[in-house]
Amino acid sequence: MQKIEYKESPSPHVIIENFLSEPSARECLAEAQWLEPVFVPASVSGTPHVEDGDECDECTLQIKNLKLSIRSNDVVYLDDHYKGKRSKSVILTQLEFALQTHQFLNAFKKLPHMFPIVNQTTHMETILSSYGMCDFYGWHTDIEPTLSNRVITCVLHFNTEPRQYEGGELILSGETIEDQLAYKPVHNTAIFFESSQCVHAVDATTHEGAFKDSRFSINLWLGFNAEFPNVPSQYKYK
Repeated sequence: MQKIEYKESPSPHVIIENFLSEPSARECLAEAQWLEPVFVPASVSGTPHVEDGDECDECTLQIKNLKLSIRSNDVVYLDDHYKGKRSKSVILTQLEFALQTHQFLNAFKKLPHMFPIVNQTTHMETILSSYGMCDFYGWHTDIEPTLSNRVITCVLHFNTEPRQYEGGELILSGETIEDQLAYKPVHNTAIFFESSQCVHAVDATTHEGAFKDSRFSINLWLGFNAEFPNVPSQYKYK
């Protein structure tokens, strides 16, 4: 049974256990495992970019090290991968269904801060992440000038059970980095927070097993149609 809990500290957020039905969650995990060949290293927004042909070896190394100091994990940009064929993705179809249930919308309608805006959002952006040995994501927010269509963030965890890796906690912070709350990744549990307000990180994973046993998460952003040329792909789901 789905359980929805709101917490004010350290930054307002919502935890939903059993976000999807159990059969749907199993199918989403299976899809994440099946997509192994198309995962690519995650890019890092806001880091320096050097045009092809203009970089020297030292610059290339510095940029690579800077990116690695911020983030190290692999992703699939699901909106691009399934463009024109979204119905073939269990992950995308089940997410869209879950975001429009009466239970979900009514619960968010009653919450404080910006959470009721979920009922008005029109677009979603979806990325599938995997975290293997020593992968992590440093402190960040999910918004910048070119990504201002992101209003509410959701992190939905998937993994084989029992979990075959250690670490990988989603850490939320408050007014200071010292004010923290860490959530262990629990299969089929979603955490929602305000994209522009909540500074968060993913702690390093310790994982030496098979790819299928990695820490998987869906990174979902709800918002509105963006009028910025550099904004990632998004999908109108309402």
